[in-house]
Amino acid sequence: MYDLTGKHVCYVADCGGIALETSKVLMTKNIAKLAVLQSVENQPAIAQLQSIKHSTQIFFWTFDVTMARQEMKKYFDEVMVQMDYIDVLINGATLCDERNIDATINTNLTGMMNTVATVLPYMDRKMGGSGGLIVNVTSVIGLDPSPVFCAYSASKFGVIGFTRSLADPLYYTQNGVAVMAVCCGPTKVFVDRELNAFLEYGQTFADRLRCAPCQSTASCGQNIVTAIERSENGQIWIADKGGLEMVTLHWYWHMADQFLSYMQSTDDDNQEQFVSGRR
Repeated sequence: MYDLTGKHVCYVADCGGIALETSKVLMTKNIAKLAVLQSVENQPAIAQLQSIKHSTQIFFWTFDVTMARQEMKKYFDEVMVQMDYIDVLINGATLCDERNIDATINTNLTGMMNTVATVLPYMDRKMGGSGGLIVNVTSVIGLDPSPVFCAYSASKFGVIGFTRSLADPLYYTQNGVAVMAVCCGPTKVFVDRELNAFLEYGQTFADRLRCAPCQSTASCGQNIVTAIERSENGQIWIADKGGLEMVTLHWYWHMADQFLSYMQSTDDDNQEQFVSGRR
């Protein structure tokens, strides 16, 4: 179990819907500090969170997840003045706009990767950090394709690929930062808005989705925190229909033995093989 008591948590997402409900649950876990980085200030949400636990310090910054990495670095230098350090980074910024592919990819994938790349040095044990946990909040259509929201689905597949790659022991054994993802199923706040299909053939389905039965934001937020508390490096969870399920990961491609042997050998071994091969 991952104990959230006393932790410093940084949540990158607008403080409404799933992010607000997740933050409410986090506030009941005796965390020491909560930083919420959002695109639009939400004063009622700030007051609501602070009323749950007065002893937890809460900080809010207006944040554009699509900003250039150089600007992001300057931004987080200021964030760290207040936070001191980050134990848990939660990436939850999301956009589903099939008519604006660039914005969808930049918000859901590129911005998330830039945020991780910016924050990791503060957490990396070899760079003076204490290790920690990165949680990427994504979607079930990052596990299975969506014929309606093609751009959104592609961006969420990218989140899963990035999460699994960064969780590799090559990194974790050195930097001490575990990486996991939670894939949310259809949730009320997401579907309760006008959505456009990637192609017009799927628009009828997109329109019907607004009235479809789906989980509440409160249920989803609770399960995200539960997944964090149960987390181990590399895990992928599904939070859907009020429940939580761990994904059994599958590898479709396996390295050829010769390639694997080469990649696992040392530089000296490689040089010896090279010289031997030239004889």
